Amino acid sequence: MTALLFTAESVEDLNPHMRRVTFAGEPVTRYIESGQFPNIKILLPREDGSFGVEELDVPGSTAQTQIRTVPELHSRVRTYTVRRYDAQRATLAIDFVMHGDEGLASAWAARATPGATLGIAGGGGRAISPAQEYLICGDETALPAIGNILENLPATATGTAYIEIVDDSARQDLTAPEGIVIRWLSRDGAPAGTATLLSEAAAAHPVTESTFAWAGAESAQVLAIRKDLRKRGLARRSMLVIGYWRRGLNENGYAKKANHDRDEREYDDHDHAHDHDHGVGGAVRELAGRLRRAGR
Repeated sequence: MTALLFTAESVEDLNPHMRRVTFAGEPVTRYIESGQFPNIKILLPREDGSFGVEELDVPGSTAQTQIRTVPELHSRVRTYTVRRYDAQRATLAIDFVMHGDEGLASAWAARATPGATLGIAGGGGRAISPAQEYLICGDETALPAIGNILENLPATATGTAYIEIVDDSARQDLTAPEGIVIRWLSRDGAPAGTATLLSEAAAAHPVTESTFAWAGAESAQVLAIRKDLRKRGLARRSMLVIGYWRRGLNENGYAKKANHDRDEREYDDHDHAHDHDHGVGGAVRELAGRLRRAGR
């Protein structure tokens, strides 16, 4: 993966809570050609707009190890889901939940205009497995992933997607197969991470050996969903459950403390073509070169 510095082509507010930034240009083309990974590692700039990237080349180390050798750099890396790839137009869209200045990424998105730049430190993630019936659960942080999943399911897919949102103003128009039912679960204004709507909906939903369950939300919710699914006998190979965030922790803190509540046994029989993070070391090195040539 060699695309390193993305430039925003357009910025669109989908609703008061979600902003879509679409990137275009030669670096995006190169990134798409390297593989349309579900997740993307973004490198956020400093307040002065600089990225502060130095040449990294640690012999024998992995890409992730290289980026972690510079704490100030690693602290500005965040993981997002690619909302939509358009290979024909060579564009890539990322949706940002708007939290004001509470987080580095949402603060960047709040100020983003066409022409804004964002560093890219790799791609990765795992795809869902084929199934006869799907159970999909997520809060607003997982809404971009859910939208992408639904758009790419087979036309014959059946199942239900439960999406927890702050209120009805956060709803989106999603494209899904006719056999997929979308249920919006409103917190009626309650803060994120304070409700149990998602885990309750998942617990009430019947599952069989033909069900594949995907869940992404706040830590407590995904842990409850996983525990219930396992209690009801759903095999680990038939679920992909990951914590998107935990109250009181930023992404790096959550990853360090609990590895996003992953259960690696769930991944054993999944598509390993999308495992881990791809191209981080090369991405950082090329980004450093681009910034030096640009005089930044």
